[in-house]
Amino acid sequence: MTISLDGSPYSIEETGQRAVDAAVDLERRVELLRDAGQLTERTLRAYFGDTRFEQIAESNAIEGSTLSAGETELAVLQGITITGHDPAYSRDAINLSNALERLVEMAREPSATDIEQVKELHGLILADASTAGLFRSQPVRISGSPHVPPATWPEVMAGMEDWELWSRNNAEASAPLRAIVLHTWLTHIHPFADGNGRTSRAVLNLELIRAGLPSIIIRRKDRLRYYEALAESDLGGDLGLIVDLVVERAEDALRRLERTAEAQQGYDRARAELLEAQKRQVGIWNDAVRLLFSLIDDALEVAFEGIGRVSAFWYEDELVIDDFVSLSQGDPAGNSWLFRINAEASGIGTRRYLAWTGYRSYEMRHSHGIGNGPSIFWSVPDQSGERTWIRDDSRSPGIAELTLELPNVDQWIGRLSNGEIRKFRPSGAARRVAESILAAIKEV
Repeated sequence: MTISLDGSPYSIEETGQRAVDAAVDLERRVELLRDAGQLTERTLRAYFGDTRFEQIAESNAIEGSTLSAGETELAVLQGITITGHDPAYSRDAINLSNALERLVEMAREPSATDIEQVKELHGLILADASTAGLFRSQPVRISGSPHVPPATWPEVMAGMEDWELWSRNNAEASAPLRAIVLHTWLTHIHPFADGNGRTSRAVLNLELIRAGLPSIIIRRKDRLRYYEALAESDLGGDLGLIVDLVVERAEDALRRLERTAEAQQGYDRARAELLEAQKRQVGIWNDAVRLLFSLIDDALEVAFEGIGRVSAFWYEDELVIDDFVSLSQGDPAGNSWLFRINAEASGIGTRRYLAWTGYRSYEMRHSHGIGNGPSIFWSVPDQSGERTWIRDDSRSPGIAELTLELPNVDQWIGRLSNGEIRKFRPSGAARRVAESILAAIKEV
């Protein structure tokens, strides 16, 4: 199987699909951090402070720099040339630091990455070089690679215009995949006489940061694997190897960000994932209940057409996560009203019902082994006058209790007033409720 990346020279073979799936997981884990309130300025400042000089040192090391992260920090913060190393490496560190600072500012801008942004980043990375920020007009060769980039300025410009068009047309694409395409395509075009690798990796991180993902570090130890992955993409257009590498390094970065959030604010990933799963279940339950209400309303209109009047009132009191947790623990604190039905048959009588959410009955929990969770119950007017509503399963409209074995929403599990447990399609449950209300009125 091949996944086409329309408008680009690339595809991802089946072996790369696993990495694409992993990229989706990365975005999910960042959302967990965000939803848990852990992506605060404090956490981000601590994370980027810890990684900034390592990122500069490793990116420059791929191009030959011998400075360590500590030496890079000295060069950048004190503006000095590190003894025992080529003076150019200290200048490169300062330049890349300036580019990364500007990159963070760019990431706040909603626009898709374009040619001007690439030129600006390159201009900062190359600083005072005469070719800084300028596309080349002479052919170049990539050392150790059979790939021959576009030779002339018009060819380079045509390639970059295609690159920019893809960037604009795919602004909503998965951020990791988008970052990989723009980075790899830029190295393929090789639009500058020098500094292409550092600029491409800066664009990679620009895309990730703009999407709210942590920046990644491709390390000097990755150099040969990185070059092999780029060569594979150059020759056959397959992004599988580069996707594998980038996703692995993104996982490294995310684990580091999670550890920073844990140290700074007590973040607990396992607890956050449990909460996210509960939120998904609540969303599924609420959608299913809204559909059931709509189907009951429609079925009542059909049942009472020409013989009476009926109204169904929705309380908009959907289940929230705290209520869901309470009901899953058998705590009635999570009970909430759902909807009310008023039905009248001309000259015969009326019936009123209140549907509400509570925790599952003993019979329901043990009949299917589904444990605790939310169920729909019915109350009717209290004939004693002591209260407005009272639960009375014997007077419920056809089904005393309804629940779902989440995430399956195509089949409700119903407990009848005689204790029998049956399964219903949503439309079948709605018809039974409507027909039972009509039958109850006829008995008046």
